[in-house]
Amino acid sequence: MPASSSALIPAPRSAPPEDVHVSGALLARLLDTTTAVHAAGLKSFGLLLADPRDPGFPYAATDVAFFDPTKNRRNDPRLRPAFEAQGTYFRTYDDAGFVADAGELLEVYRRLDECSLEAVALFHVHRRQPANFSLIDFRLHNPAYAWHLIISLRDPAHPVLRPFRVCKDLGADFGISPEDHNERSERSYAGPEVTPLRLVVQDDPNPALSPRSGRVAGADH
Repeated sequence: MPASSSALIPAPRSAPPEDVHVSGALLARLLDTTTAVHAAGLKSFGLLLADPRDPGFPYAATDVAFFDPTKNRRNDPRLRPAFEAQGTYFRTYDDAGFVADAGELLEVYRRLDECSLEAVALFHVHRRQPANFSLIDFRLHNPAYAWHLIISLRDPAHPVLRPFRVCKDLGADFGISPEDHNERSERSYAGPEVTPLRLVVQDDPNPALSPRSGRVAGADH
């Protein structure tokens, strides 16, 4: 018996979300902590967390796990050459890049296993660069996460936060090497795998502004 014509029509796929949602409390915590770390001359990196029962999951976040900036392993002797192979910028600034301490990473994931939250995105700070998703950011992005938040603090009084959807195959080129001989890896990644999203702050009367009047969404001008 032939299949009905309706069975041959594929079900429409829902459009991918254009927004990511964060709570006002989370935004305030992100800004307070990252600006304090920046003022101390250090770089912030961490995970954004959410309840998997949230209807906006995974494009929503209500909590954060910060990695200790004093344990950044970027300049360990076995890792530093790989960063310096990414261009002049990475040889000039030894805080350009973050590698989480393996012991701390294990501790964070163990804590997540014990709570009701899951990691949904990565975030990190650009201390001098705009809030762009760069070539090296793409190389180092873990494809297990669908999006990534960049926080630019080159003007600490006016932080810029920009989320990006990152569609990266598990088999894509991952990581960096001392043999790369790259230049200007801090430039924006232009491939179709990365698209900007809009940051929406829940329970904030003006989602275009942070509680400290910092610009948090849209474009970085």
